This record gives sequence, C-alpha cells and structure tokens, in this order.
Amino acid sequence: MTTYTAIIGTGVTGLSCLRHLAGRDRLLVLDTREAPANAEAARVICPEAEFRFGADACRTGFEGVDRVVVSPGIGLDHELVRRARLAGARIDSDIDLFCQAVDAPVYAITGTNGKSTVTALAGHLLSGVGSNPGVGGNLGEAALDLLRTPRDCYVLELSSFQLERMGAYPFRAATVLNVTEDHLDRHGSLAAYAAAKRRIYTSAERVVANRADPLTLPERADAPVVTFGLDVPGTGDWGVVEHGGRAMIVRGDEAVVALEELPLAGSHNVLNVLAACALVADDAIAPAALAEPIRSFRGLPHRCEPVARKHGVDYVDDSKATNVGAALAALAGLGDARRRHIVLIAGGDGKGADFSPLAEPVGRFVKAVVLMGRDAPALNRVLADCAPIVHVADMNAAVAAAAAAAAPGDLVLLSPACASLDMFRNYEHRGRAFAEAVEALP
Repeated sequence: MTTYTAIIGTGVTGLSCLRHLAGRDRLLVLDTREAPANAEAARVICPEAEFRFGADACRTGFEGVDRVVVSPGIGLDHELVRRARLAGARIDSDIDLFCQAVDAPVYAITGTNGKSTVTALAGHLLSGVGSNPGVGGNLGEAALDLLRTPRDCYVLELSSFQLERMGAYPFRAATVLNVTEDHLDRHGSLAAYAAAKRRIYTSAERVVANRADPLTLPERADAPVVTFGLDVPGTGDWGVVEHGGRAMIVRGDEAVVALEELPLAGSHNVLNVLAACALVADDAIAPAALAEPIRSFRGLPHRCEPVARKHGVDYVDDSKATNVGAALAALAGLGDARRRHIVLIAGGDGKGADFSPLAEPVGRFVKAVVLMGRDAPALNRVLADCAPIVHVADMNAAVAAAAAAAAPGDLVLLSPACASLDMFRNYEHRGRAFAEAVEALP
C-alpha cells in the first residue's frame, strides 16, 4: 500500500525530501507562503505531487495522510503540525528519512558553535585515512541528497531544530560540542535547548562529549563515552599535554600532533580538532594516522577566516558567529595573542540572547567596538563600560570605523554575536559584505 506523505516546506530540506520520496509515496507538498521561491523547482522534481500554497495550505486537514515530513525551520508547535498530529499522522524529519534509508556508518555532530568546522574536519580526517565520506546535513548538501552518491560512511551536522523531532538512530559516534544560549526564541529555555542537542546520543554506539561543559554530557551512559578538552586527558580520552617541550594533542598518553602545527588559529579551534579526532578515531583508525590530515585541513569560510592585511592591520571574518557563544570563542581564541589589540564589529538580531557574558572578554581583549543592527542598543548597554563604542548604519561604515580605530599590529574582527537576517540575506552575505568593504578601504 502506498504511503501518503505530506511535506511541509519547500526550502532546501523540503526539496531534498521531495527528491527522495518522488516515485515512492503519494505526495502532498505544503507551504504557507503564497508564492514560495522554490515552487517551480518543486513541481519539476515531482509533477505528480499535489501542491498547496498560501491559504490553501493553511486549510489542510490531513485526512488520510500517513506521515508528515517537517522542515527544520518549522516548529513543532506550528498550526499545521498540530493539526497533522490530531489527524493521527506520524511526524518525521528529513533525518528520520535519511536514517531509515542509509546503509553505512554515520557520524553525527551538533553543538552551539564549531559544528560546521568539526563536521568538515571529521570528513577530511576520514578521507585522509582512506574512507569516502559523504559530508553534509545542516552544512552544505542536505542529508538526503548525500544518499544519491554511494559512500562508505557519512558525517552529518545536525541542528537542534532537526534533533528535537528526530527518532533514535544508532550513529557510529555522536557528539555535542558545547551548549550556550541560542535559539531561545524557538526552544524557550537553555535547558530545553540542551535537551534537544543531547537527543543526538539516543542509541549512539559511542558518545563524544566536552568534559569542560556539563551540558554536553549524556544524562545516562548507555554507550562508551569518550571526552575531549584542553586539559590532560584520562586513558582513551583526548586532550593537550606538554610532550618533549611542545604542547601536543594526545589521546591518553599517545601524542598525535603539536598545537603549533594546527592550521586553524585559536583555542576554540584546538577544541574543534580534538572533537573531530575523538569522533572518528576508533579501533580501526589509529590516532597517529590523523596527524597529516589535521595538518592539511584549511577550515571553512566565515569562521575566523583571514580576509586581508592592510596598513599592518589584519581583518578576520567570523560572520558565522551568530550567537554569543561563538563570539566568546573567537575572542578567547584570538585575544590571548592580541590583548587589547582587537577592534570588534558586532550586532544584528540577537534572538533574545543575554549579551552579558561578552563584557569580560571585551574588557580584556578589545580596544574599540563598532555596533550595528537591530540589537546594537542591547549590546551597547552591556559593553558601554568595557571599551569605546561607535554606532554605524551599515557594513561599509562599520569597516571604515574599525579601520580608523585600528593601528598597525591590531586585528579587526567581525564576530557579530547575532544572526544576520535583520540586515543581510544570511551570514555568508554578511561575510562577503565585510570582505568587500575591507577590499574597498584605501
């Protein structure tokens, strides 16, 4: 009997679900927007599907629908989801569909910050030891689209939006990198947000946790737990020790690579390397085999990415810092080497976050702050006594003001601590605007 499936949303995830289910299920595609940008693309993918947009979608009663696949951006309290539940339909995510179809090991990564870097690095490490991984999920290619090319393993970045509705799946290894305030407008509280993140551990074959962050630790250990951190590790865990006069990444007492050889700057990136190693290293992959792939990794755009050096001033794009925790990581990671020599560009849509944790590192590491965007006033209230502040209206003015405040040897850091949608299409657009403004400086 053919399954009757409704897909809510026609964004990247919705289209991937449509491609995956076309020709298998009877499909109903819903989008509450009157004219979704991807409407024509959806019709091309599956012309035999039924499409309802705008008011027609909102009137859907879900009679006879067996399951509803919900895109991550649509909350579980959405009226259509509530109505589908009342009609008896099963609620699935794209990751549920992926897990039902995949026939190879899956490594899963979540966390407030660093998850894209760790996902890309884990895929790079696996490639470096001879595997052929598919890498995606919340990063780059949608999870279901990865299945179109056979791979011997998969590495997925998963968001709290995906995890809050996902069923149990035996991931080969799963990690929560860190948990700080983010998406409280969706989850309601830090506790609920952390609980959504930790759902990644349900049925995982191996758990990888940050031993310095209690919110990443599983509430009960149903699988072996490996930890990572910047301190001396226990047997089988990952950490940093002095070894032969050099600070080294180690597993237990086995040295892997020197910190000075890492291609990514900052203590937060040391943690990212540790997490990726802990995730992929198992009985079949010796820690020493990861050294060369670590050295050859080049990082991702908009994540503490050097943009230019002009008149002795370095410009760094950390536009992916869409929350307070990410900005804290950048300031801590880059600040020790440049105490009081950072000019910070921040601001945007704070998503209801508490900015007060920024006060201490800004006071320690930042010589001037340039603020823009919707929540610039809220940031100003927190940072007013920490450093001189300039308010601007756009990115060009922000870069010009930062350049005026910087001296040779300083670093101008775009690390907004906020989402970008109040002024830009996305964080990539914001990062490109920063780079273009830097390029335009005299």
